[in-house]
Amino acid sequence: MAFDRSRRLADRAAAIASEAAGLSIDAAVLAAARTALRRAVALGQGNGAGLDHALDRALAALAGACRVAGLGMPSARQLAAALLMHEGRAVAFGACGGASTAVALAALLHVWSGRRCHLVRAADWLAVRDCAAFAPLFALCGVRAAALEADLDEAELARRYAADLVYATGRQLLSDFLRTRLVTTGVAAAACRPAADVALVDDIDAVLAEEAASPVVISAAGSGGVLDAATLAACALIEELEAGRDYRIVREPGWRVDFSDTALTRLELLALRLPVYWRHPQRRDDVLSSALLARDELQRERHYLVQEGRVLIADDGVLRRLAGRVWQFGMLQAVEAREGLPLSSPPRTVARTAIQSFLPQYRRLAGIGASLAGMGDELRDCYGLQTVALPGAQAIRPLRRYGLRDGAVKLDAFVDALETRQRRGEALLVGAPRTADLAAIGRLLAARTIAFGLADGREPDADAATLAAAAEPGKVTLVIAAALRHGVLTEAGPAAPLHGMLFEHWDNARADAAFFAWCTAGEVFGAASDELLLRALPEWLPLPVERLARHAALAAPLVWLAQRNAARQSSRYRVSLGLRERQMDEQLAFARMG
Repeated sequence: MAFDRSRRLADRAAAIASEAAGLSIDAAVLAAARTALRRAVALGQGNGAGLDHALDRALAALAGACRVAGLGMPSARQLAAALLMHEGRAVAFGACGGASTAVALAALLHVWSGRRCHLVRAADWLAVRDCAAFAPLFALCGVRAAALEADLDEAELARRYAADLVYATGRQLLSDFLRTRLVTTGVAAAACRPAADVALVDDIDAVLAEEAASPVVISAAGSGGVLDAATLAACALIEELEAGRDYRIVREPGWRVDFSDTALTRLELLALRLPVYWRHPQRRDDVLSSALLARDELQRERHYLVQEGRVLIADDGVLRRLAGRVWQFGMLQAVEAREGLPLSSPPRTVARTAIQSFLPQYRRLAGIGASLAGMGDELRDCYGLQTVALPGAQAIRPLRRYGLRDGAVKLDAFVDALETRQRRGEALLVGAPRTADLAAIGRLLAARTIAFGLADGREPDADAATLAAAAEPGKVTLVIAAALRHGVLTEAGPAAPLHGMLFEHWDNARADAAFFAWCTAGEVFGAASDELLLRALPEWLPLPVERLARHAALAAPLVWLAQRNAARQSSRYRVSLGLRERQMDEQLAFARMG
């Protein structure tokens, strides 16, 4: 049944592409297609043949408009993805370019059907870039489009929200939604309501995986007072606790600290040194956990920065401030105490929600991603989305160089292999999950007088230029995951041979696939000391992991298991976060009724 449906969809998309190729596009043709589609929707023809016919004709006209606008003729796969998103599906498009064109076509179909549409991107610069890239197409089709940026005033924000089609980040839409909610309750004076019928998520992998891992919070100024005293007391108390004996840190998304039974007994006495409010077991454990995480886990220059006497959150090694993100439960104050800085006043939360609560409020939700493997249940349960995978080009199978003893041996072997290929004139794309690993590779390359380019995720334009030049013979390019989004990858894949070298697997196979999509061949290295194996393998696994990981044949299933476990942990965390936020929304709604 699924095969037959996929075949029918492919045949339908091919027929639309064929019709589009023969169309002579002008304003009259586009206006007629738009009117026919709007009439079919208005007449309530449901999903019958009348609507399908009007939809196919409209999509053929839009595809022809792409050609006239200088964007090239969309492929049958892009047209099929647009149809699926118009139906409200999550589309696994494959780790190649061209997804943004499919999203733009789906958005135009919705607007032509009489529905206002929000296109959700992972970063505001992506929203601005896509809006500008497709501006000729939108103008030709008679559709007003706008992109939201940070720090817009209320008047300009209202003007852009009035467009038929709005590009924005999920966090921007959530923040404006919360501000609108505050207006209705009298807390705020003015705001723009981000009202639309449809939300289309471009790059589901990023928006509904990474961005959904934390709620959006609107805060007002608070006062430190008791929290300051509790933080300083907690930082002193944890010096009497011993890792392993009194507590252990579980490295799941969000981190947590588990105290042993003997430690809990001791804490009842130690907590007497805390201010009275913080002696309650839950609040005591929160402030002590923050102090322990700040001391044992959070690393300067990776998780946070210190600039001009202030602590700023870093994006896992990308040294830039993330607007609107704060740590809670005294974590920021614990880091400040560790760094010897004056403690800042904690903000007071006045509104909060999460993507899992917000996006299902649209009348229709759809999206596209490179690979949605392992996300099907989450997308169905949290967002009501059915996932459909489109067949595409076969992904490359990188050579696995596993079985290395430890990180130092792997680093030497990695750079040796890189140097050998570079001397042969091969173009190399080098990736690693952590910037510290890329820095170590860069130092060794510099010591061997091997020049390299760096895409570090800080400047989109610079990263795009670096990635565009990565396929030059003999070129070595170091890249972090965030920078890959700054480049432009065509649907046809790499235009020139590019060998990918991955220093260590990411936490999920989707990120690995996104990296190797830029390459025509590749290899990945693995050692027994890899963080993925140490952190993400199930604790119940009764195996000598370090010994087994030194055997290449045995390391492969361990890596697979670790990635699957890490992906499941992340998914469970996001689902639980969404459930908790929905419960909080219901409680707040009930409280307002009183």
